[in-house]
Amino acid sequence: MERRGRTSERSLLLVIEDDAQVRESLVDLLAVRFDVLAAPDSDAGLDLAREHRPDLILLDRFLPSGDGLAVLELLQREPRTEAVPVIFLTGDADEATLERCLEMGAVDFIHKPASARELLARIDRALRQSEQQRRLQILAQTDGLTGLANFRALTLRMEEEFRRAQRYQYPLSVVIIDLDHLKAINDGMGHDVGNRAILALANQLKQELRESDFAARFGGDEFVALLPHQTALEAAVFAERIRTGLRAVGVQKNDGRPAPFGLSVSVGIADHTFEGPREDTESLMKAADAALYEAKREGRDRVVVFGRPANAPPAQRH
Repeated sequence: MERRGRTSERSLLLVIEDDAQVRESLVDLLAVRFDVLAAPDSDAGLDLAREHRPDLILLDRFLPSGDGLAVLELLQREPRTEAVPVIFLTGDADEATLERCLEMGAVDFIHKPASARELLARIDRALRQSEQQRRLQILAQTDGLTGLANFRALTLRMEEEFRRAQRYQYPLSVVIIDLDHLKAINDGMGHDVGNRAILALANQLKQELRESDFAARFGGDEFVALLPHQTALEAAVFAERIRTGLRAVGVQKNDGRPAPFGLSVSVGIADHTFEGPREDTESLMKAADAALYEAKREGRDRVVVFGRPANAPPAQRH
């Protein structure tokens, strides 16, 4: 196994090629412009792909330890590697075989031996296309007003986090945050002021997130935060900081003057733990939503943990 690891912001390429001479030539050529990893067989290549998630993979069509198409299929099954573009390196000129490569999701194929110019041109094109697709995916999963994730992205992330929490048996909390009285703000002062109130809440939420946390705008005035490794009581500390911090944030009217109201939120929290597991993400969200309903019923501007009294104080730090 060879490695030319990341030393800059350059794209990272993985070469999976069993011929040592070809592999070394490719590494030497590509290392001038890219960071390069190299593996001599499918097992080592798959391990490197999972660990480093390269920007592009150059994959030999035929490997002693496994067919290149089988390797591509395994890459596409892995969440960490399913979106990595793959270019096949092949000495096979059979059109049916090449068509099969593209049908299975390879972005291109290069006949061996290829000129350096052709190889680099095809790699550059594949990287550009991959970056464009990545940006489009980000746009499709981002809320336009706040820059947080949207409902679609939340659904995907929640399933991932729930499966991970089940597998490794650590707690996962869901926090639903509802901006109080948004309809009254919109009706009385206009949607521009309402949007500023939403942005104020989004910014307050972002300030409190850890690197491992995830937050999304769930609807017009609702936000959801996923907190791995946090029980509901620990998540309540996080939510209380948002609630109290937001009360000190002012919103401007369209004429630039301060709006004559303060901002408050109602928060519902539920968790999935080893001691109190949830059946699935739907039941976890329903529990948090029930806690949110209780917070609103009790007068809003408060944090409620599912299954506990509305004013029960949190005990630990987030």
